Amino acid sequence: MNQIFQDKPIFKYLLTAVLIFALIILQTTVVHGVEVFNVIPNLLVVMVVCYSLLHEDYSALAVGAVCGLLLDVHGGRTVGMNALLCTLLAYMCVCVSGNLYNNNSFVALVFVLFLSMAYELVIYIFNFAIWGHGSFAFALLHKILPGSLYNSLVTLLLYPLIRRLTVF
Repeated sequence: MNQIFQDKPIFKYLLTAVLIFALIILQTTVVHGVEVFNVIPNLLVVMVVCYSLLHEDYSALAVGAVCGLLLDVHGGRTVGMNALLCTLLAYMCVCVSGNLYNNNSFVALVFVLFLSMAYELVIYIFNFAIWGHGSFAFALLHKILPGSLYNSLVTLLLYPLIRRLTVF
């Protein structure tokens, strides 16, 4: 399949768009059935980090912005915050991806773990802590850490798929 589409970058972007669409459909429907400790994985954040590690160009920023906007439409409290955060995650990955071995699932797992923690922490701060709602210890132990670990485990499934479909 890779040899057929190698000269046609439009198919790379089309496959990426289909993958993003499939992930948002999964995240809003099926993934709620595999909830663990009242936490579901954030498939689009995993997509942003994995795609950005694999692509050292600025198409990763576009993927981050689109995924973030989809998260905002899906149920973000502050419109644009997810778009900004996902674009920032993509930018950080693009900046360091040239210095790493990109075809390594372990690198993607570690990046997803730490960037998911940062993402969830910022979401917590802007949605709850700034208004004086919720306990930080509760959020850390019941939402941020389990969500980050769950995203990391999902990375083991999604990273090979993203690499196969988007890297030619």
